[in-house]
Amino acid sequence: MDLSLLLAIALLVALFVWLNRRQRGRRGGYRINTPEPATTAPPRSVRGRTQRELLRLVGGNRAVADRLVEQVQLRNPNHSEQWCWEKAIYDIQRDRHSS
Repeated sequence: MDLSLLLAIALLVALFVWLNRRQRGRRGGYRINTPEPATTAPPRSVRGRTQRELLRLVGGNRAVADRLVEQVQLRNPNHSEQWCWEKAIYDIQRDRHSS
């Protein structure tokens, strides 16, 4: 087999692998205007406006919002869930304004 043909095939395979890895990395990033499945419905004890604000700040990524609220709840177990959502919003805004 010709060496140039082998090099062309190897280049195509490498390009294919690189594109697949790059595409996979984007899936975990921010999602905007993506409908969430019904199984991840937000808790009822938190106002919708508060939930929308936090989701806006995290680019629509429900998993990130939930993790932030969970961390606030772990550090402040005696506060309401509404307070924890508001604290997560405050923390993001504070961190963004300080840099």
